[in-house]
Amino acid sequence: MIVTGELSGELHASGLVTALNRLVPLQFSGIGSTRLSDAGVDVIHDYRNISVTGLSELFSKLGHIREAYALLKRHLIEVSPSLLIRVEAPGFNLRVARIAKRLGIPTVYFIPPQIWAWRKNRINTIKSNVDLVLCILPFEEALYRQHDIPVSYIGHPYVKTVKPVYTREKFYSMFRIDPQRPVVTIMPGSRLNEARRHMPVMLKVIGHLEQKLKNVTVLLPVAPSVDASLFDPFIRHKSNIIPVSGLAYDCLKFSNVALIASGSSTLEAAILGVPSVVIYKISKFSYCVARMLVRVKHISLPNIIAEKELFPEFVQTLNPEKIAETMVYVLNNGELGIQKEMQKVRQRLTVPGLDSYDAAGKTINEFLERVYGPLPETA
Repeated sequence: MIVTGELSGELHASGLVTALNRLVPLQFSGIGSTRLSDAGVDVIHDYRNISVTGLSELFSKLGHIREAYALLKRHLIEVSPSLLIRVEAPGFNLRVARIAKRLGIPTVYFIPPQIWAWRKNRINTIKSNVDLVLCILPFEEALYRQHDIPVSYIGHPYVKTVKPVYTREKFYSMFRIDPQRPVVTIMPGSRLNEARRHMPVMLKVIGHLEQKLKNVTVLLPVAPSVDASLFDPFIRHKSNIIPVSGLAYDCLKFSNVALIASGSSTLEAAILGVPSVVIYKISKFSYCVARMLVRVKHISLPNIIAEKELFPEFVQTLNPEKIAETMVYVLNNGELGIQKEMQKVRQRLTVPGLDSYDAAGKTINEFLERVYGPLPETA
């Protein structure tokens, strides 16, 4: 069984399922959405009803979360899977870990909670309820080893998977983009509450950019987890904003600069080599709590990995004019050192040999053989 609670987690989960199925014939059930279903997983609940950011935002989805939790608990008891794999979504998945432990179900945490950033006490829950941790950030392995938790650093999947589908010329031709005009990608977030919160600010930023740069083309990749109609009221009268479905990496790769809501997309931008500005806003209540709990200097992963502000960040106080000025600076100075810094980030995320999903699959297969003995190979 494999459980995830958001789009980025589902992308990683589907890659892992595919890698495992190349090694050993397995039957999967889990919590996910269309991508896991397409990978052959029997999806018993859609995570989109339980995906949320912030503490105050959590209350509106408590009913859905309780329903998913109860359904998952029944499923674990009735099916008793040979292995439970949790992917991201720590608030939900750590509760699930306790159930699995009581039922004697072996568990693996693929992409564990960011305990280095906040809620470090979660490491005790992980130690008590998780049999193996597979981490994808280079500084995490030592942290888990310090607490005698079985762990393997497999590198970051994005190094191999994040790449455009088309050439720049083909992509520009498909969407009638003038290569002589500045191209900006905006990414308001993959969750509904993120997108609704960040889009008004991003539109104001674009307004200021239009005054400073003239003839700006704006690309809006639409995340699969967000209904494209959500953006209609925002872009209805904005002819220079082009919504794009399914080609987020192309949008980033072929942009001159990006404006991104903090999340996995910031790392995608660094891997693709596009200079970016990062914004993020949550409710006042959630922000006040986060200020007391979060222990990192930066919020975006490229900056955390680089240990410096590679991408300028604007958190909670989002001044559209100031953000636009910063984007113009980044656009005009994007080649001054930032490309080398982004390359260093990519190098730190790379492990020689197998790609990350295959490495994870191999490690999980070895774990299963330690638990159950030799397994049949896929024909």
